[in-house]
Amino acid sequence: MQLSNKLKKTLRFSQHILAGFIAFVLAYSISSSSIVITGADGDYSYNLYKSDRSRAYEESLLFNNILGNNAANVLRLVAERSQLETGAVFDGDKKVDVTAYVNRASMLPGDYITAVYYLSDILKWGQNGITVETRDFTSEQSAKFLSSSTTYTHLKNNNVSGGMNSYLNSQQDDNTLTFSVAGNGNYEAGSHDILISRYQTVDGKNIDDIVSNWDEYILLCSYIQETIGDLSANYKEYGSLLSYYTYQNSNVRYYVSRTVNGKKEIFTNVDELSKETVGVDVGEVFKGFGKYIYYCPYELKYDTNTKIKESVFRSLVKSYNYAFPDQTKIYLAVDTNNYPCSDDFAQGKSSFTKYMPYRTQLYILGVIAAAAYLAIFIILFNDARKAKAVDVSVQSLPQPSLEENILYSEAVLLLGALLIMLPLAVFIIASYIKGTSLVKMTQLQMFPYYLGVSAVIADVGLLYIIYEYTRRISGKLLWKNSFTRRVSFGARDLIVNTTDNGSVFIRTWIPYVIFVVINMMLFKIGIAGVVIAAFMDFLIGIYLYRQNTDRDRIIHVIENIKNGDVKAKVDVRDLHADNILLAEAVNSIGEGIERAVDTSMKDEKLKADLITNVSHDIKTPLTSIINYVGLIKRENIDNPKVKEYVEVLDVKSAKLKQLIEDLLEASKISSGNISIQMTKLNFVEMVNQNIGEFYEKFENAKLQPIFRSIQPNIQIMADPRHLWRVIENLFSNTCKYALPGTRVYMDLKLSEGADGKKKAVFSIKNISAKELDLDGDDLSERFIRGDESRTTEGSGLGLSIAKNLTLAQNGDFKIKLDGDLFKVILTFDAVED
Repeated sequence: MQLSNKLKKTLRFSQHILAGFIAFVLAYSISSSSIVITGADGDYSYNLYKSDRSRAYEESLLFNNILGNNAANVLRLVAERSQLETGAVFDGDKKVDVTAYVNRASMLPGDYITAVYYLSDILKWGQNGITVETRDFTSEQSAKFLSSSTTYTHLKNNNVSGGMNSYLNSQQDDNTLTFSVAGNGNYEAGSHDILISRYQTVDGKNIDDIVSNWDEYILLCSYIQETIGDLSANYKEYGSLLSYYTYQNSNVRYYVSRTVNGKKEIFTNVDELSKETVGVDVGEVFKGFGKYIYYCPYELKYDTNTKIKESVFRSLVKSYNYAFPDQTKIYLAVDTNNYPCSDDFAQGKSSFTKYMPYRTQLYILGVIAAAAYLAIFIILFNDARKAKAVDVSVQSLPQPSLEENILYSEAVLLLGALLIMLPLAVFIIASYIKGTSLVKMTQLQMFPYYLGVSAVIADVGLLYIIYEYTRRISGKLLWKNSFTRRVSFGARDLIVNTTDNGSVFIRTWIPYVIFVVINMMLFKIGIAGVVIAAFMDFLIGIYLYRQNTDRDRIIHVIENIKNGDVKAKVDVRDLHADNILLAEAVNSIGEGIERAVDTSMKDEKLKADLITNVSHDIKTPLTSIINYVGLIKRENIDNPKVKEYVEVLDVKSAKLKQLIEDLLEASKISSGNISIQMTKLNFVEMVNQNIGEFYEKFENAKLQPIFRSIQPNIQIMADPRHLWRVIENLFSNTCKYALPGTRVYMDLKLSEGADGKKKAVFSIKNISAKELDLDGDDLSERFIRGDESRTTEGSGLGLSIAKNLTLAQNGDFKIKLDGDLFKVILTFDAVED
């Protein structure tokens, strides 16, 4: 059942009000549980605690948290002042020992390599930038660039007791001396990074005048660069902290005195205490300000009337341990009498009462509002699913009323997004006008009310997108009513018409001219033009993609035909323009190849059938001849001539029988009419058995077989009967054609194939008795013999049968010839034992 328009408007209005109330609750609860205070480091957020409601501000956790941050800042400021000042005044002529400075948190040996610069030179160097060049040096150039000796610095008094360190010792007057040590004369050639010395040391030296080898040079350069970086950053922070913590700008009062080798230094922002304090009780002065902290590690004393614990304060001091030896007294106070300065303490006091006492009750109301909002959302969402959207793609629609929103889908999204972003844009503009950070703006008293109103406006935009898109998705009109669809379909029609009907000139130059001209025009418009140009380029990309896709289909079919799939066809229904003609030509080529292959297969089958039939026809009378020759041999024949004739008949008939059997087997193999029973077998054992079987024949042929196999057991998958025949044919071929008096080498080993699998490789090689003027591949063809005069026995089928049987067992068969060296290699996949 559809909701009435009046009810829907009431529910939507209620939903927007609820969204505003929920946002108000969230903002009010957050702003009343924390405050943002601007301190020395910028804006910082502090939590407000319920337990502080019964305390005075100076006793609250908020006050002590602010005090903790300020204590850390003051200690950091004093550490920086100790690096940059002399007598509480900035001293540009202060000398900086870069090695001691970089290692200020540790101790240095008595003698070390360093460079000493004036503080002002280091800071100017940091402002102008560090320049490093990479140069190539020969040994001679290195010797000329570097010094012949290394200059060491010695600390006369490198005191480590009482929290002293090498950095503090290096700052003392007349506490250092320098001496030189001759280098080892080993000047290495190579490429090195050279730090350009913008300024010289206090005694007028460059870096290369101090060191005698590249390791020392690189280390000293790294110390100089680190010192420049650290002091430049400290100087920048020093200025802002010094200004912030003046007596006139801050309620914080500090007094730090330290004694280094008997010399006392004072750092304070209280002018009365910056001079002689004889007769002045500094502790009482600071107690008079209100809240105070006193810390002296030498006296093991810590005194305070704040909630800052000694362990916390000690950890803050430890962060800058190099600046605070044991003989240090730190006084820190906050003028809480009347807070004369408007700083973070004063801001904290004014915001201390912002904690909201009834936050729990307000949370409950917020949860109830959220539940009501969700219930209304479900009701209106289901109503939107049932509603029918207007189809703006239909051109014959009557003029719709204002309530029938026929905006494009993209326009709905854009309008809703504008409503969502409007409050945020107003907030950012207001922050810019007031010159206040966004975080500070959230702490304004009116922010919860502003966020509530903003949530109402944003909720209108968000729900408009959700309900309208839901309505269009339910009516399947989201894409149909989109401007993108209209543009893409128009571009599609243009591309189709161009590719299907255009000439070569149009298909080539029109897209190119459009691409160039439109891009040049649109780039002048600005960002909007770039976006439109990108979309137009996308359309051109579709055009080119379509053409290339057609070509890829054709190339794919050509590849299939090349790989043996002569029945592969190109589907011309989805192709365009001249790609159709090209595809039809490819199909015709495939059909021609298919016919040629069929004809060749028929011829091969006829040849195999002929060999089989003729062999069978010859085999029957041949059997009779062999039998009768055998009977004649049993008779007592006195005539030696007749005996000789019978022997010739016996030998030739046996040879003819073997030839017929080889022909039949070759015919079966070539036609695939053989049975292969693959089992796991020991290749090494089978070769040894064959050698034993043929040992007598090897001796008769005056050949010495030598078989080598590192592994005693190499397992492969093969048909034992057919593999035996392969090895038998190879051995038989060797006995017939190998040079007498030579060795026959056989090797069997495991190796890794190109596919990463283990391979069992068997090779047999011998010296041929006759000159071999054929290729290895020719010798494995049927009826091909190395003895072209055919004076030796053999049918010329042995190697052909061996090769085909090897391939039938998924092996590889190769013949290699090198002069008279004849070598056959069998390769099978090895299997796990």
